[in-house]
Amino acid sequence: MSALTVELPDKLHEKAREIAAAKRLSMDALVAIALAQSLSRLVPDTDLEQRAARATGKGLEEFLAEAPSTQPSDSDRLPDGYEPMK
Repeated sequence: MSALTVELPDKLHEKAREIAAAKRLSMDALVAIALAQSLSRLVPDTDLEQRAARATGKGLEEFLAEAPSTQPSDSDRLPDGYEPMK
């Protein structure tokens, strides 16, 4: 582990403390999670990109072929008149 000192605007620091307390996380854990999430958006994961390039969809087709052909329960049905956003 490494130590890092960061200066934050007061409002951001206050908000981070509130969120850490609400999620029952230490400030260290919250900052590590937030930084990891931000970096994952900024820097592509080459391992995932390589796996995606090799994907054929065959595994998905096999998985779906084994799924039962049943109607969804009432609570999972789309409402009458539903149209997807365009």
